[in-house]
Amino acid sequence: MNKVSLQISLAPSDYRHSLYLLEHQINVFKDQVDEILLTYDTHKSKGHFSSNWELYNEKMWHFLYNVEKSSSKIRLVKIDYSREVNFIIANTFFKKNRIPAKDWRGGPFYTYFFGIYASSNPFVLHIDSDLFFGGLSNTWISEAIELYNNDKTILFINPLAGPPKPDGQLIGQDYRQYQNLSYHFAFKGMSTRIFFVNKNRLSEHTFSNIRTKKIEELIRALYRGNPPFILPEQFISANMAEQKRIRVDFKGKAPGLWSLHPPYRTNWFYENLPTIIRKIEQNEVPESQNGFYDIVDELVDWSEAKAKFRKI
Repeated sequence: MNKVSLQISLAPSDYRHSLYLLEHQINVFKDQVDEILLTYDTHKSKGHFSSNWELYNEKMWHFLYNVEKSSSKIRLVKIDYSREVNFIIANTFFKKNRIPAKDWRGGPFYTYFFGIYASSNPFVLHIDSDLFFGGLSNTWISEAIELYNNDKTILFINPLAGPPKPDGQLIGQDYRQYQNLSYHFAFKGMSTRIFFVNKNRLSEHTFSNIRTKKIEELIRALYRGNPPFILPEQFISANMAEQKRIRVDFKGKAPGLWSLHPPYRTNWFYENLPTIIRKIEQNEVPESQNGFYDIVDELVDWSEAKAKFRKI
């Protein structure tokens, strides 16, 4: 059974970019998946992850409610933190009775596993709410399924992180070529930013050692009132290394598919989102962007954000 759910994680703090990006993301994948699951986080973090939570909570829910009504494929659910659901998820992926809501920073933990659990189909493509996509292949999902089913060492598959570089290489990433295939790259670890996975294959792994043992992280977790747990991508990546599993990023048949991530949020960024989306969809990106996963200065003016960091 090769049915697929696109699962997008959303929270009140995502409101300003979701007004434009959510439609872009849905349009990229709607004809390739059987379900579009929007999971909405109602558990407020402590720290910068909860920025503008109260300001946008009601607006975001109303916006998502209207998005759900636009297509029968779209399903909107609030993340269920109940003891009963937590037990099912914890037992499925951790062989434990309970897992935390957040990691030691106050960042998402439970949300990733709830998204996989709540998806109706065995294959799940998870994406964070702030990702952009270029290339816009309409066959990437079917190609990913074929690749996944043919290689049991693969645990996760991703589109390319950044538009393809003409020399076939990546910038700032630790990888090897996968089976000597063009624009196919193998990685030892994963990223929770985006991943394509079969939930049944994932449940074969039992994730342990999920509490942080680093003194600095323990102190910061205690100070901020957060659970002392490691970031999911860190303990999942460690498990992959132990079990000799890999992640594969690939471009796919022309025009292929690739993602971009904004490293900052600025007023200029929010005000120019429609133009940024259009440029990325039409592959109007600078040469410096090729092979790199974060949106570069030549595509988006990040001077406002960098000026703030220099003052800190």
